[in-house]
Amino acid sequence: MDVLKILGFAIISVILIVVLKEQKKEIALIMTIFACVILMLFAMTKMESVIGVIESLINKSGINKDFFLIILKVTGIAYLIEFGKNICIDAGQKAIATKLEMAGKVIILTISLPVISALVNVISGLI
Repeated sequence: MDVLKILGFAIISVILIVVLKEQKKEIALIMTIFACVILMLFAMTKMESVIGVIESLINKSGINKDFFLIILKVTGIAYLIEFGKNICIDAGQKAIATKLEMAGKVIILTISLPVISALVNVISGLI
């Protein structure tokens, strides 16, 4: 059961980090980032099967694959930016975290422009 592996890894990491934090704050921060990266990588490997199922559904439905790719990119960017933001906050760098979040939103908006453009074209065609 993967959930138990993730939970066990997280709990052991937290215990080690809490113990280390009292003596070596710098090492505790590095261990925190390392544990977060490991957990994120594990989650990303699980997304492969989800993407495969969604892709097969899109192929059957005839929906434009380009829009699906944009949605996947936006979702991935949102997760990665949230991950980075939380690491910045854990490190006590809230100012960097908020700027990272803003930059992520700008990137998402930029990537979403083809979808927005297509939506505007559909709406203007109805009028």
